Amino acid sequence: MIEKLLYWLVPFAFFALVLWSLVRESGRRKRRTVAEWERDFAAGQGKTSQFIRAGALGLESFLVAEKRQAIEAIQDEQQGMTKTGGKDDDVDRTAPKE
Repeated sequence: MIEKLLYWLVPFAFFALVLWSLVRESGRRKRRTVAEWERDFAAGQGKTSQFIRAGALGLESFLVAEKRQAIEAIQDEQQGMTKTGGKDDDVDRTAPKE
């Protein structure tokens, strides 16, 4: 019985602690002075843009790698490096018929 109570008490206490901290922070933000607001704004200024910039750089690294691979594939085709020597490489057999 005690074990079952503890299994329920620990998550409930954690949930209550999280809820209490959110309410406390919200109340602190409502009661802060202009100087506190300016200090908080200066401390957090640019954090969102930094996250956006980091995400954009990560996305750019994927796109640059894919673009480089596409350029290399096109260059290989132009140089004839992708030909395998099979029947599918024969221009007369694979050219569209007019």
